[in-house]
Amino acid sequence: MNNKLNILVCPLNWGLGHASRDIQIIQSILKLKHNVIIAGSKNTNILLKNEFPNAEILLFDGFKIKYPKNKNYFLIYFLLRFPYFIYKIYEEHFKLKSIIKNKNIDVIISDNRYGLWSKKKYSVFITHQLFIKPPLKSKIVHNILLKINKFLINKFDKCLVPDFSTETNMSGELSHKKYFSSKVEFIGLLSKFYDYNIVDKHSVFDYEITAIISGPEPYRTQFEEILISQLKKTNSKCLIITGKPEVDKEKNIGNIRIINHLSTNNMYNVINKSKYIVSRSGYSSIMDYICLKKKAILIPTPGQTEQEYLADYFNKKNIFFSTTQNDFDILTSINRSEKYSNNFSFEKTDLLKNTLEVIFNEVSRQLNV
Repeated sequence: MNNKLNILVCPLNWGLGHASRDIQIIQSILKLKHNVIIAGSKNTNILLKNEFPNAEILLFDGFKIKYPKNKNYFLIYFLLRFPYFIYKIYEEHFKLKSIIKNKNIDVIISDNRYGLWSKKKYSVFITHQLFIKPPLKSKIVHNILLKINKFLINKFDKCLVPDFSTETNMSGELSHKKYFSSKVEFIGLLSKFYDYNIVDKHSVFDYEITAIISGPEPYRTQFEEILISQLKKTNSKCLIITGKPEVDKEKNIGNIRIINHLSTNNMYNVINKSKYIVSRSGYSSIMDYICLKKKAILIPTPGQTEQEYLADYFNKKNIFFSTTQNDFDILTSINRSEKYSNNFSFEKTDLLKNTLEVIFNEVSRQLNV
């Protein structure tokens, strides 16, 4: 098929992880010779504009999230906010119609934005959470969330899971608990570093510790303050990346250099030339570390059940050491992390590219009928 399709890619804006992993998806689309239009919030658009300066980029804000200061109020908070979430999902669904019409969109790829599906255009949903972990360990709550998640995902033509379908996988119970839907297809590891080489161990490092901050407030700022306090104790050369591409400045506090954002190439070099990495246990970050075979210390966002599960999942497998934000001590964490080895084994394949090619060829056939 020679039809050049217009593909709309829309990442979730809760941090930069979704936009970061979508870099590999966008690269695959461009290799298949189709047009890419990116639609997202200000921070995700800045990140992707730096990676794809020639791409058309639209401002299409998703709803913003701010966690309660006390994680014990998570369940109450989300119950109270649930009607708002549903309203925003359907609001962005109707906003999508004008983009489809104005930009002549043929395929929509939504990374965890539930409202971005269309009855008239082929719609793809990206997620690693088919089975959402509720804040409350209740079978009733879990089943309700499962039914809602399945209902919303089934609005899409296809659901792509960035993971492996095998017993050795990265998301555990988040996507492998049981059968979910015939629309689900596993596409392997997604990482902005997918096409980069794994670097042999260095004997000399630029930084002893590099800490990468992400996620919603107020925990993002809390994490930054904790890291500054902890890294001062090391008296070693340290780097903090705050994950704010919209802010262009840097500063130094004693032995700590603080910058806001790095391009993929510079991030690759920094990670490889840092002895220790400290970050949240976001799924995209974990895929990056697995891709580069890099050890990391993981501190989940308090109350974010997905990150808490992933931190515990990889901790039990002795792949990444993890601890809670309240218990985090940098010297203790470094000492304990020495017993962990990022030995997650996977083979690089063309699974993502082949899956997208099948979808695009099907859409082209339909357009030619």
